[in-house]
Amino acid sequence: MARPVSGVIWAYRFDGKGQATPVALDACIRPLAPGEGFLWVHLDFVDRLARDWIAGIDWLGPQARRLLLSPDDYPALEYDASSVWGRFSDTLQDPDEDSDRTVPMRFAFGPGYLVSGRRHPVRAAALTRTKIDSGHPVGGPVALFEVMIEQVLRAIAETLRASRAEADSIEDRVLDERLHDESRRLGPLRRTAVKLHRQLSGLRSILREFAEDEHVDGSHVASRAAAERLLRRIETLDQEVQEVQDRARFLQDEIAAKLATISNRHLYLLSVMTALLMPPTLVTGFFGMNTGGLPFLEGVHGWIGASLIGGLASGCTLLLLRRLGFFE
Repeated sequence: MARPVSGVIWAYRFDGKGQATPVALDACIRPLAPGEGFLWVHLDFVDRLARDWIAGIDWLGPQARRLLLSPDDYPALEYDASSVWGRFSDTLQDPDEDSDRTVPMRFAFGPGYLVSGRRHPVRAAALTRTKIDSGHPVGGPVALFEVMIEQVLRAIAETLRASRAEADSIEDRVLDERLHDESRRLGPLRRTAVKLHRQLSGLRSILREFAEDEHVDGSHVASRAAAERLLRRIETLDQEVQEVQDRARFLQDEIAAKLATISNRHLYLLSVMTALLMPPTLVTGFFGMNTGGLPFLEGVHGWIGASLIGGLASGCTLLLLRRLGFFE
């Protein structure tokens, strides 16, 4: 079947040695025969022509075509005797939008072909294409799919390294008691860890189900081996994500405790100041009464006596508080 006028973002033909050659715009897009290599087609499913092309090709099974064209976004993986198809979450590759946003990437591969597609630019496909253009050989559709998932995991690992560095910076300031906006910085860190955990959980669920399925026949030996390798990598990354989540929760509790301590210290000082100023206030209030017979009313030095009485009252209050053990 000929290539659609639009909807195909790129297509590569891989020879028996795994070297890629871009497919011309007017070339016929069909799987290659065994031993001749395979074909990779990447589609834009926003384009109606790409959807029409998928619906009309005869070398994809009906279930694979249905999943590729489905509007669902949740991760999935299905297979039959000769092919595998599904969806996984990838990171948006668009400088004008949120780079942490996850979007679905659809795929289907079998003997001689791998078809992938998306509705938004995705990082895995772009990085895989860059790797292929640099001359990286790919041994088959399963190997190409594994390379794509590895790009997803590499992007997750990069985000995870940045998250750990941010957690280290927050922890240093918390330990030094130089709190400023650490609680606000923890919010994005926790959201990032949650997103990474969800993305890894989706990948792990579909790959584990495939790798542990006893009904997978011998035609998928390479696919199962790739799934097992990816699962080990996913498990390691997910453990690191869990560590970042645990650190973020611990730091949140530590910041709350330190802020409570600082608030208590301020309240303590305010209470002491209030207690020390209360007796002089009573003294000045007493001498400020407009009644007859007040001491120190006559003479020009009465204020000295009133001040001494106020200071003496504060001193007595201070001694009383120390005796009662309110402060050392």
